[in-house]
Amino acid sequence: MIVEEMLATRRDEIAASPDLSALYARLVERAAPVLERMPVIPTVKALLSRDGGVCPDDGTPLRFDPWSPDQHVCPRCGRAFGGERHHAHWARAQHLWVAERAMHLATLHAIDGSDATAARARELLAAYHTRYFELPNRDNVLGPTHLFFSTYLESIWILHYIGAAHLLRTVGALDDSEIEAVNAIAEESAALIGEFNEGMSNRQTWHAAALTALGVWFEDDDLLSMAIEGRTGLMGHLADGFGADGMWFEGENYHLFALRGLLIGLSWARAAGADLLADPEVAEHLAMALMAPATTALPDLTFPARKDARFGVSLAHPAYLECWEAGQAWVGGTAHPEIAEWLRALYARPAQTEGTYDSYLVEAGETVPPFRTRHDLSAWALWTMAPSLPESVSAWRPASRLLENQGLAILRQAEGNVLASLECGGGGGGHGHPDRLHLTVFAHGVHWLPDPGAGSYVSRDLFWYRSTLAHNAPRLDGADQQAADTSSTAFDAGTVWQWAAGRWGDVQRGILLGPDWLVDVVELAGRDPHQLELPWHLNASVTVETPGTWAPGELAGEFISDVEAFTPAAAGAIALRAVAGDASIRLWLVGDMTLLRAQAPGLPGANASATFFVARLSSPASRLTTVVDLAGTVTAATMAGSLLTITTAAEATTVQINGADAVVTQKGRIVTLAGRRGGLRSMPSILKDPPMLAAAEAPWVDAPPALDGTLAGFDRSAPLHLDDEVQYFRSEEPYAGPEAFATRAWVNWDQHGIYVAVEVTKDEVILRADDAQPLLLDNDPDDIHADGVQVCLQLADHAPISYLLRPGPDTDLRIRSIDASMQSPPAHGAWQRTRTGYRITAQIPCAGLDVVQASQPLRFDLLINEMQPGRVRRAGQLIWSGGPGWVYLRGDRFDPARFGELQLIG
Repeated sequence: MIVEEMLATRRDEIAASPDLSALYARLVERAAPVLERMPVIPTVKALLSRDGGVCPDDGTPLRFDPWSPDQHVCPRCGRAFGGERHHAHWARAQHLWVAERAMHLATLHAIDGSDATAARARELLAAYHTRYFELPNRDNVLGPTHLFFSTYLESIWILHYIGAAHLLRTVGALDDSEIEAVNAIAEESAALIGEFNEGMSNRQTWHAAALTALGVWFEDDDLLSMAIEGRTGLMGHLADGFGADGMWFEGENYHLFALRGLLIGLSWARAAGADLLADPEVAEHLAMALMAPATTALPDLTFPARKDARFGVSLAHPAYLECWEAGQAWVGGTAHPEIAEWLRALYARPAQTEGTYDSYLVEAGETVPPFRTRHDLSAWALWTMAPSLPESVSAWRPASRLLENQGLAILRQAEGNVLASLECGGGGGGHGHPDRLHLTVFAHGVHWLPDPGAGSYVSRDLFWYRSTLAHNAPRLDGADQQAADTSSTAFDAGTVWQWAAGRWGDVQRGILLGPDWLVDVVELAGRDPHQLELPWHLNASVTVETPGTWAPGELAGEFISDVEAFTPAAAGAIALRAVAGDASIRLWLVGDMTLLRAQAPGLPGANASATFFVARLSSPASRLTTVVDLAGTVTAATMAGSLLTITTAAEATTVQINGADAVVTQKGRIVTLAGRRGGLRSMPSILKDPPMLAAAEAPWVDAPPALDGTLAGFDRSAPLHLDDEVQYFRSEEPYAGPEAFATRAWVNWDQHGIYVAVEVTKDEVILRADDAQPLLLDNDPDDIHADGVQVCLQLADHAPISYLLRPGPDTDLRIRSIDASMQSPPAHGAWQRTRTGYRITAQIPCAGLDVVQASQPLRFDLLINEMQPGRVRRAGQLIWSGGPGWVYLRGDRFDPARFGELQLIG
């Protein structure tokens, strides 16, 4: 990431700067163990599994120690574990750590010319000259790769690997044979990364950065132009991925990951002679992207765990500190002094140990210092950060703000020490949760009402954290919110009172934050009766202070237990007191409602269940009003119509909330908060091209087909064909053609449901035995890693119905409802081998098709899983609605937005 003419200047800057000199000395110190002994180079491909790398007793992630390939310690219980699965999980971080160490040593050699650092860096590079190609590009989860299971890890790895090689070559420390060996790896890696274009994705920022680095290595202008200027290159991601409010469209967690990839890519672009930040508009947009996480940061300077985020992660982690250090050097200074203010606030925070990051393993095996400094960063920071931070900067003071593109309203009080936020906006891409109108509250150093984030992708409780009930968000009729954008309808941040409101369908939520308490109002409009529920997940010990009794209650869900309903002894508000350490708050639930409490998984990493509460109302028009007493001053809260009266020892305050306005009357003074907004601000269509709309016909049958694995009784006048590369979603290899893998299918229907016949052309049918050992591969069900069929359909305004049909012994068909929580009616059928493959016939029950037939087509899709010999994971899928694409991170689930249409004939 640096060229020869830059080296002399940077050496002089390091010598003259106390901070850079101290960082250089720390890097020399950190290099000592690697110089003393050669690190272990994994001989296996990394594996993503449910049991690898976690404590078998409590699920805690095992500590990564780069010097311990076979024994992996649980930080919670202190026990050590070994075995192939733990070793394959360890290999993921070790491959990355080794490449990172090569870059580290090459940096030291480029600065001081040490023979020892150059020799070890060359050894680390040479260790992969053959190893890289020996590990198979197979059984991948998220794109092609040799060393890992996902292409984004390949991109992170090659950035360090090629960075080390580039520095060594720049100073003449690589011979021709070593350069040729690196060339071979670089060519293969560039081909794999280049073919796996993920459109607008946090991971694609790393792919673009990697391709930029490879373009520098090969001095390939075409590759550089594509990687830097292309729609899915660095500039495309900066322009479109980071919205007008500066925040990455998938939320803070992915914002920070994408930002680091982008900044590393920009440093490589500079090495190629493309100083993109010379354009003032580009520099200004980058500054907004840099400061967006500071805008939404919680008062303890962790980021909110919105969407698929990790919970409780400090923004003072060095992986993030380095982003702001680079930003301060490139676009900070007098133009953006807030970057330095923010950095100084972060360095003042005690260090946290959040574990290893794929993109930052510098601290692996080390004891984390009490506070991190500029001297504790990585080799990349030595090249990028400014020689010093400005001394004369103001203290960091966050303000209330509405992030228009995110639809996230942040309300702050007490100089930023109290925060309440209301989440509206879009769903956040593939990482979004059904948690529109979620409320977060942080006060007195306690995160009282948190968003839990997502926990682990390979743990079953992921599906709890991705549910509405796991959030402080409303739901209707006992079901998760359906995917829909939510409008921010009001935002008004005054000096004393602050107000925000949003709307999700017929549900509106408004929050009013004052100096001592918060009012929360959730309203359901409309004439149709619905059950409105509002969960309350208090990160504290909670007691119900209102007298009353508990009895068994009803609240269905896979993860829910010990449900009880509360009957108060008298009418009036129900008071809940939450205590965390020396701090406490009180919730006053105002109005007629049913209060439930239950047990469910606690916050990610807690490894324990937690109590949560649900307020429930059932009526055509419902209102749930809650007063959150932050100061312990409220003595009563009552409602008269839509007028709320909050009583303290000093005074009575009334609050009137009507639509997008709030009126506060206190001591004779009336304050009206409005701040009406026009709704959701749309973002560019940046995710992927819209799917094709597949269409076909399904004829009526007077009598059900035989469903014995033959075509007997089927009307075959309207076949569906799956035999084109645009319908193939692959794992690594492209579509082999219809001679190797293709499908013809027929769909019929009657008043009881639909009948499907699926005839698959395939040389060898790979079955999964009923008694096979569990694969324990992340959250994918084992049945998808065998030949079989997935049938998906959806009636208008109903949840989708999906089934997985897998050939079993003899002609038995294994049928499983993909979403068991939807309580789909049982399907049945059979299968047979054919001369060219196999055939499945089945009935999928679905009442109400006669209504659909008269009004609109049936939403439908058909997916054919392809398994090949010698594999652990499926090789790909044929999908009727088309793509093309890649088969990853979807398991047996498929986006209903991609479904095609069946016109029911007859």
